[in-house]
Amino acid sequence: MINTRVKKTRAVIDIGTNSCRLFIACMEDGKITNKILKLMEITRLGQDVDKTRILSQDAMDRTIETLKFYRKKIDDYGVEEVKVTATSATRDSKNREEFISRVKAETNLEIHCITGEEEGRLSFSGAVSEFDEKIMVFDIGGGSTEFILGDKNNIEYIESFNVGAVRLGEKFFKEKEELLNGEVWVKEILKKLSKYKDQSFKLVGVAGTVTTHVSVLLEMEEYDTDRIHMYRLTKKDILKNLDKFSKLSLEERKKIAGLHPKRAEVIIPGTYLLLWIMEVLERDEIIVSEADILEGMMTND
Repeated sequence: MINTRVKKTRAVIDIGTNSCRLFIACMEDGKITNKILKLMEITRLGQDVDKTRILSQDAMDRTIETLKFYRKKIDDYGVEEVKVTATSATRDSKNREEFISRVKAETNLEIHCITGEEEGRLSFSGAVSEFDEKIMVFDIGGGSTEFILGDKNNIEYIESFNVGAVRLGEKFFKEKEELLNGEVWVKEILKKLSKYKDQSFKLVGVAGTVTTHVSVLLEMEEYDTDRIHMYRLTKKDILKNLDKFSKLSLEERKKIAGLHPKRAEVIIPGTYLLLWIMEVLERDEIIVSEADILEGMMTND
């Protein structure tokens, strides 16, 4: 009998507004059979993009240096297939073609700049595999946040909003915190979500803002994916962390166990955004998933 199983090694890279991530895994018949490597670096590609609509040279340089390192890892592991996506900062910038061309020239990586809806579908695809019931996945990024409602068989609603931890921070948390104005701005943008608040679904959060809250809560000296995945994070937990963040200076926040030093600048606006999302949807708890856009990219051709 002929063995028709298709085995391959695949690498996926997600270039976000705040972070750049690599995932390498073995695949068999479209399923992940072995997770080989996951890396994350905060490159702040989207720094000031909301204001300037331009990717700065420094931000591009930082990101390309990380991509060069990822390229070496991909080559070291003899990866057969590579997929690279860029999200909010890149799609919002006027000079994205310059960035995409530089990445190709300097790393030989081909970037696909995806829409907010594509981003949402990939995030949902990564997270939904763990659930049998209806869920609403939200993915707080640096520049945008995606919301996807559905189950394994069907997506009922999907939308990307131009509000993220970096964008919120640059608008309302730069010199003097303008909490009330920030809250009004966020809730006005997200007001259409309120029609879903009475529906029955589990609220599932993916990506760095929500995973960081678990690692800080558990005071992780070393990041532990297994302890974070499927953690039930309550509003009380989030407020406890926010109280800790708010009492410390930026330099002091960088030393908190479980908080990546480069995320210290955006964790407060990201936390308020998380709380306001929960208020709009009238939920007091979220389930934190480590399966997100990277898993979605890995399993979708």
